This record gives sequence, structure tokens and C-alpha cells, in this order.
Amino acid sequence: MFSRPLVPALCSTIIGILIGHNILTNINLPVFLFPLVILLCLGIIFIIPLKFPLFYLMAVFMLLGINTQINRPVLSGLPKVIHKNEKVVIEGTIYRPPKIRFNMASAPIHTEKIFFSEKVSKVKINLLVKLYGYNGGLKVGERIRFPAKLKEFENFNNPGNFDYRFYMLSQGLSFMAVVSDGRYVVPMGEGDLGLVGKTLEKVRGPLRRFFKERLSHTSNPIYAALILGERQGLTSKLREPFDRSGVGHIMAVSGLHLGLVAWLFFKSLRWLLSLSYRLTLMTEIRKFAAIITTLPVIAYALLTGLQLSTQRASVMVLVFLWSFIIGREKDVWSSLSLAALIILALKGDALFSTSFQLSFVAVAGILWLVPLIIQRIPKFKIGNESFKGSQILHPILTYTLGLIAVTTAAMIITIPLIAYYFHRFSIVAFPANLTVVPIIGLWVIPLGLLSSITLPLSSTLAGFLLSLGEFGLDMAISVVHFWSNIPWSSIWIIRPTLLEILLLYGLLFLSLNFNRSRIYRLFLILILIVFFIDIGYWVYKVRLNNNLRVTILDAGRGNVSLIQFPGKKRMLIASNAFGYGGFNLARMVVAPYLWHEKIRRVDYIFLTDPQVQQTEKLRFMISNFHPREVFSSFSTERMVGRVKIKGSNTEGITITYRGWSFLFYNKKVQIEKESPEGGKEWPKYLIATEEKMLRSSSFHILNIDQTGALTITIDSDGNLKMKGFLKKNLNVVITD
Repeated sequence: MFSRPLVPALCSTIIGILIGHNILTNINLPVFLFPLVILLCLGIIFIIPLKFPLFYLMAVFMLLGINTQINRPVLSGLPKVIHKNEKVVIEGTIYRPPKIRFNMASAPIHTEKIFFSEKVSKVKINLLVKLYGYNGGLKVGERIRFPAKLKEFENFNNPGNFDYRFYMLSQGLSFMAVVSDGRYVVPMGEGDLGLVGKTLEKVRGPLRRFFKERLSHTSNPIYAALILGERQGLTSKLREPFDRSGVGHIMAVSGLHLGLVAWLFFKSLRWLLSLSYRLTLMTEIRKFAAIITTLPVIAYALLTGLQLSTQRASVMVLVFLWSFIIGREKDVWSSLSLAALIILALKGDALFSTSFQLSFVAVAGILWLVPLIIQRIPKFKIGNESFKGSQILHPILTYTLGLIAVTTAAMIITIPLIAYYFHRFSIVAFPANLTVVPIIGLWVIPLGLLSSITLPLSSTLAGFLLSLGEFGLDMAISVVHFWSNIPWSSIWIIRPTLLEILLLYGLLFLSLNFNRSRIYRLFLILILIVFFIDIGYWVYKVRLNNNLRVTILDAGRGNVSLIQFPGKKRMLIASNAFGYGGFNLARMVVAPYLWHEKIRRVDYIFLTDPQVQQTEKLRFMISNFHPREVFSSFSTERMVGRVKIKGSNTEGITITYRGWSFLFYNKKVQIEKESPEGGKEWPKYLIATEEKMLRSSSFHILNIDQTGALTITIDSDGNLKMKGFLKKNLNVVITD
């Protein structure tokens, strides 16, 4: 640890970010307080001689992590306008191409002015404009003015759901501006992208048009994503085969792309420079090649628009290149820690982003596991004498073995995180990555970059290079379709908890170090015990449940409730959730909650609208949760696990258990208990999913927008407990 101080410094920074994010979130401290404390600690370290300065440096980095989480003020006036749902007029400049779906478009803009009812405010924030009735015409760099309603980004507040609000804020977008009619958008001429943005758009604009003219309908959006970092044209239909085969990550520019570009240029430059005998004597070829390689890496990052994932990847690649230049290439863990420190110092919230976690965990896994994997293949070691003398077989063997080792290491180390964030595992990911990544990284991207470089010189040459690249891309797409069309190539899986992820990584580490020390073996036994206790807990909760549990999900305009009967049977009640068009609630809301609860089967699905039985959303639910029945009415009263069920799609559905009745009807759920004459008066609850439904005097009213997913539990004695996802203090307990 003392020989690599950057590693504990990174750990301290991460601890500081977690403290600031989870503990000091609601504490308003002066912005200058933590920087002042950091400077004071640095002064103590360097002025006063200390016996253990590393621990004081760790304290400084912890304060640095806390400092990244200090709340910054929000533009005054906007929250009031949002809550009143008032219209304002907004003026700003489009800085990325619009994403178009049917007659709706969305595009981010640099907002410059907001016209309120009585004043005009000059602002500098980014908004996401959602435009209905779009008829084309929006261009990057154009200033527009339009009337809109400002809205905050909102999540579906259910356990296990994607944090959409955090994702949009991490992209630098503060609010959403909704425009009801595209005819109200007024072009105002050329906008202000800044010096860097304007210069980049002069390069990216012609390339965007060039790709659109020369490439097919399928190749254009993929090439735009790989070269320009613009993923707006990637539809779900286009992405699905890549996701099924486990190579969806190649569609977003990341460390893989920049790393392959750096590796290709570094190898090529080192070979070219080695041809000069004079240069070989005058300088160290490897360092000189690494210095020159930084230029194409920076150029590629700029060409992709310097989006957040690209910024992180470029920092990582440049740090590793400079480790070659200063002669510290063997200290890979310090290089990785330095790259992470730079990124977290610039933006502490990056720690919570999926791309940051996957990128750094994958690289850490490669650095850790690749040497172990190569050591365990003695017959094919790179130094094997039977191949070492061959100028053809040895490089091929080296590349193949390295690719297999890197792919294996990256897959093993990222499986828990992929399961946590995406609930999906591709069985064919290993062979798919081995066959697709080399084509994309060593053929498609280099030819695309060469085409971009030669376009200002010769459009004919650029078109020829691009056509060669498209040929390789078509080949890669064919390979992707081959792997994705294999039955069961991809499976949806339950979501591990954070504890289970830590246990899995602990099992991996201790298993690989089983023979090193007795303490490792003891910890391995301890982790196995905790792991089996965790499995037992979930088996008891999911399959040996003795209570009735009703969970009303936050599903926006839809209404979805999960009934978990005593025992292991379950029923899903859905209204306006699995119909045609609109947001995919089945895949993005309902399924993630079920996987979070370790539920892989739903026995019954009750639909209030029988016409939705042929939709893709419902087919997704049926194929992944295997219900015994899908129906919209009960011909007779049923009993499931001592619970009575009756109703239809017109009258609603009623379930009764231990005197309590639940009526699911018309975007609301009524909960009440039968009271004998002259007996105790029991409280009654009305749970609504829309504001206009909140009108009742005899019911205690709860709004799903305020509580989040609401779980009501009734035990075998008839006692009721109620718990909200957002309101943790909503501890309603009713007992006899």
C-alpha cells in the first residue's frame, strides 16, 4: 500500500463521495468550507514532519470526495414555474442531433434566455426539449425559440427501477421542456456553441451528412454511433440483436474503442519508427510512439463530441499512455487509480454511473485475471519454444491468446454488475465478442476514421474507404445476427442485491487465493455461510410466504399491482399498462421490480382491457414469467391460498382475506375491513395513481406519486402493515 499511494488515495476519495452523497446530502455547508479544510490539511502535512503522512493524505482525499458532493444552488424561479405548470418561452441552441421517433423528437439545447410572464432571465443551463408534432428541420448549431412547459425528470419509484432522473442530470440536463406542437418552434438563425463546439461542428456536420448519403439505412446509425458518438438513430429493433448476443457495449464509444485505436496506432507507429536505424539510436521508440499516439486518441475523443463516457475513456487511455512515456508502465494499478481519481475529482457523481463502474471494474478485472488465465494455459504460453521462432504463428498465437484472456476476464468480472443493472445475461457473449470485437475494432473503426480524415482532401477516396468499412460492418452485423438467432442465446435473470455482489466478488477473490493462506480459507467459509443464509432468506420470502402481500407499483399512467398469495402463487393486475404504443411498462417497470424481488414466475395475469392480449409487451411478460392463465374476468369466485377473488374488467376485481377487502378499479385501490354491527370502526384507505382521483372524505387517501410503490401486508391474524418506497416513515400498522 505504501509503495502505491494512489490506490489508498482512490479508496479514500470513494469513501468521501459515499459519505457526502448519503450522509451530508441535506446539510447546507459553505462551498468554500471543504476546500479550506483540504488546504489546511495539506499545509500540516508538508510543513510539520509526520511519521505516517500517508494516512493524512488519505484524510485529505476523503475530504476531496466529500467536497464533490456539496449541494450547488439551483436557478431561482424555475421550481416555482414547474410546480405551477406554467408556460414559458425558451430560447437556446441545439447542440446534438434530435432523436426522432414517429412524429415526436427530442433534442438537448444550451438554454440562453427564459421569458417569464413578467421578466426575462438570462440563464446557462441545458434542457431536453421534447417536441410533439415534429415536421423536421432542427439542426445542430441552430438557435430556436419556443413556448413550453418545464418539467422535472421523474422516476418510476419502485424498488429495482432505473434511476432516470440521476442519469439525465449526469448528462448535464437540468429539466425537460415539453412543446405541444412543432409549429410553435421559431428558428432564430445561427446559435452559440462556443469556440470548441463550433469548431467541432464544422468537422462533425459534413461527416454526418457524408455518412447519411453514402451508407445504408442500417449502417448509418451504427457508424454515426461508432465515429461521431451519436446514438440517436439506434432504434430498439437495431440494438436488440447486439444486446441478445452480448455485444451491445460496442455501440457506445468507451474505453474499448479508444483502447483499440490507441493499441493499433501504437503498434503501427512503433513498427514504422523502428524502420529508421537513426531514430532507433537517437530515441526510445516505445516512448516516442506513445507520445504520438496521444494525438489520434485525443482527435477521436473530440470527433465523438467529448460526451461523458468518452471523456472518462480518454482520461483512462491517456493515463496509461503516459505511464509508458515516464517509464511506469508496469505499475498498472497506480495508473488505473490515477485515471479514476482524475475523473472523480472533476465529477464525483461519476462514481454512481453505470458506465464508470463497468469500465473500471472491467479494466481492473483484466489487469488482475489475465495473467492468472495465461498462467493456467501452459500448453499455449506465449513463450512456447515451438512457436517463438515463427514470425507468422507467434504473433497470431499471441493475439488470439490475449484476446481470449481479456474477453474471459472482462466477462467474469462484470457479470454481477451486468445482472444488477441490465437483468440480462448472454450465453453466447464469449464467442460473440471474440468474433465481433476484432472486426469492429480493427476494421470498421479504423477505416471510418481514415475516411473522416481523407474527406476534406478527396470525397472519392473517403467514399472508397467508407465502403470498405461498411463491408466489414455488414460482416459484423451478420455475425451478430448469427449468434443472436441461436435459441436461448440470451436470458433474463433476477437482480442481485449489493450484498450479493460483494459476496460474489469475495468468493472469486478468495477462491483464486485459496492456497495462499489459512486466513483466506477461513474467510471463504464465512462468505459461503453468509451466501447460503441469503439464499435461505429469499427462498423463505418468495416460496414459503404465509402472508398476503399486495404491492401497488408506481407505473405512471398505467396501473399495476402484484398480489402475492399465502404460499408461492402470484397474480398481476394490469390496467392501461400493456397496450399498443407508449412507454414499455412491461420491460422497463414491471419486470425489473419482479426481478428485484427474485420472482421468476407469475401464475395469473388479470387484464382490465382484453384487447391487449396480442401486444408485444404482454408477450414479453408471458415468455419471461410463464403465467398459467391470462384473463379479464372470473366466471365464478375463486380461492387461491385462502384468498377469495372475484370480478371482471368492467366491475373491477376484489380480493378478500381475513376480513380485509381490496377493490382494484378505475385507477384506484380501495382497502377496507368488514365491521360487524356495533363493532369496531376500521380505517379505510383509498390509494390513487392520479391527482384527480383524490376526492373522498370517508377514506384515508394515499397518492402513489408521493409514496412510491406501496406494499400492504396482511398476516394470518388479520393484522395490516403498510410501507411506502419513498416515504420510509409510512409505517401504518392496524391490529385487532
